[in-house]
Amino acid sequence: MWSRRSFLKHASCTIASMATLDAYSASAKTGPLGKPIGIQLYTVGADIAKDLPGTLKTLADIGYREVEFPGGPTRMPAPELRKLLTGLGLVCPSIHASMSELQANPREKIELARGLGARYVVCSFPWTADGRFQTARGNMAAEMTLDDWKWNAEQLNRIGELAKQAGIRLGYHNHNLEFRSYGGTVAFDQLLRWTDPKLVAIQLDIAWVATAGVDPLRYLRDPAGRVELLHVKEVRKDLQVMVDQVKAQTTELGRGLIDWPKLFAAMDPKQIRHYFVEQENFEGSPLDAVRVDFEYLHRLGKG
Repeated sequence: MWSRRSFLKHASCTIASMATLDAYSASAKTGPLGKPIGIQLYTVGADIAKDLPGTLKTLADIGYREVEFPGGPTRMPAPELRKLLTGLGLVCPSIHASMSELQANPREKIELARGLGARYVVCSFPWTADGRFQTARGNMAAEMTLDDWKWNAEQLNRIGELAKQAGIRLGYHNHNLEFRSYGGTVAFDQLLRWTDPKLVAIQLDIAWVATAGVDPLRYLRDPAGRVELLHVKEVRKDLQVMVDQVKAQTTELGRGLIDWPKLFAAMDPKQIRHYFVEQENFEGSPLDAVRVDFEYLHRLGKG
């Protein structure tokens, strides 16, 4: 539990962070929904590993204004990293952490988010109570049970409460394995039922929904409004639909199958707080690809 003093101190910092985010939102080169365009840094992970400041500057020069850090430790203290972002006109609304990482030390990830001025910690991948896929060779997508998904939902509620106490909101990011059906029961739909909306938001990864053969509009138009964050990710035209294997089949935005104008037209700008470009497959350099992604979204925002 956080003390009343630490909570109040963090609340004031959170208000300041929100003001900073809103200030950048007002001045950014925006995309659809009138929002600044963000990027999940996993997309340019190799460049980040070689030159973090230089890569962040390149992204800022392209026009990105929001970044989402993937799971794992950062290479510099959060205050120093936040200062670097601020100097480049960037903000970090969200960070990722896998369920296994959150099981190991949820408070560490929550504190990292606070240090970066983020509003969200997003669980990026599920896990199992017995950790059996860590030591045994197996296909997690094909072999997880509905009981495993129920355990994940319970953990999300528990960690979501911890995050809430610290002024942070927990999210859950889907892949395609969540859309596997168990006798007519879809795991993702059960996760929505089993998790508390007050504690757990959804970050909908559009490409993984499409990879599962599901229409993302089903969830974007959900009156419950669970989707607060997006991964704006394109799938190739030769997409193979699957739920039993996690296999990325991505390309630059506007060059694949997804009808982005239709999807964004269906979204409520008040519900979708942030969205982040993400791409996992490249024919050229990742930085060239994310430039194409940015320009596509910026043009879409103007249209």
